Amino acid sequence: MEWVETTAKSIEEAKDQALDKLGVDESEAQFEILEEPTKGLFGRTRGEARVRARIEPKAPRSKDDRRDKRGRKRSGRKPAGDGGNRNDNQSRSGATGGTKGGGRTKAATNDLAEAGDKPAAKNRNSNQQSDRPKGEKADGNRGGKRRSGGQKPDRQQKEESSMEDVRDCVDSFLNGLTTAFGIETDVTLDTDDEEIRAQIEGKHGLLLGPKARTLDAIQELTRVTAQRTAPSSIRIKVDVGGYREARREALISFAAKAADKAAAEGVEISLDPMTSADRKIVHDALTDHGAVTTRSAGTDPRRFVVVVPNEPAAAADVDDAGDDDAGDSADD
Repeated sequence: MEWVETTAKSIEEAKDQALDKLGVDESEAQFEILEEPTKGLFGRTRGEARVRARIEPKAPRSKDDRRDKRGRKRSGRKPAGDGGNRNDNQSRSGATGGTKGGGRTKAATNDLAEAGDKPAAKNRNSNQQSDRPKGEKADGNRGGKRRSGGQKPDRQQKEESSMEDVRDCVDSFLNGLTTAFGIETDVTLDTDDEEIRAQIEGKHGLLLGPKARTLDAIQELTRVTAQRTAPSSIRIKVDVGGYREARREALISFAAKAADKAAAEGVEISLDPMTSADRKIVHDALTDHGAVTTRSAGTDPRRFVVVVPNEPAAAADVDDAGDDDAGDSADD
């Protein structure tokens, strides 16, 4: 049993806490006092009592005790069948000095052989199995798998909804949302074969939220609602007043300045934490930049992009105009 350790103002309280953890009485526990509180001035105690305890281990019984107890159990066992025949068989097997357990097994075999009308259970089961086709279990199923409650029907896959159905769902949801916000505006939808781009006209800070978190939530709600009403693989994007396009252009410009600075100084530059969508814009913007590469670091929601120079370059070979603005946030 593992030790448990407790601390309290007094040793008695520490012991009581240890007994509560172990769930035993004090007589069944073993204690060790690790630290005692000391007495200070005016009878005050200083420090705490620290005690560890465990359930007191019991010494194993000797082999002679276990053997003697096992023998008493065997001698006091009641016969399951005919008492006279079984006792006679056991006496005969004991007189011959059979091995451990061998006399009792031999006596049971003799009883079955004398009866003649009741075959052994093992033989009866083997006969039943031989009558059944190979690979079929007792319940009649092939393959060895039992079925409870019958076979479950295959789940039917939902059919792909049409672009018109998904478009109507998005339009209805966003118009209802803007009405609930108390905003009078128009919702325009632009579609292609794989994507629906919804644009809520006008500048509405209430629909954007801090760092466009409200807009991201609206886009996710629109996607979930459309998926439940008209399931499809069509992507859905929602924007308010052209915010996402302006954000994209600002990130591309900001990434270009950071790349020029990293190439000029020959050092890695870590950008501010961004969402996965913004990080993708930065990665894509610097893919064709010959002097730097990009990678992501950190963990969400503080994951960021690191701009890494390929080779250190002289400052004269790189146009560093505007480098002083490289630290500005793209959110501006």
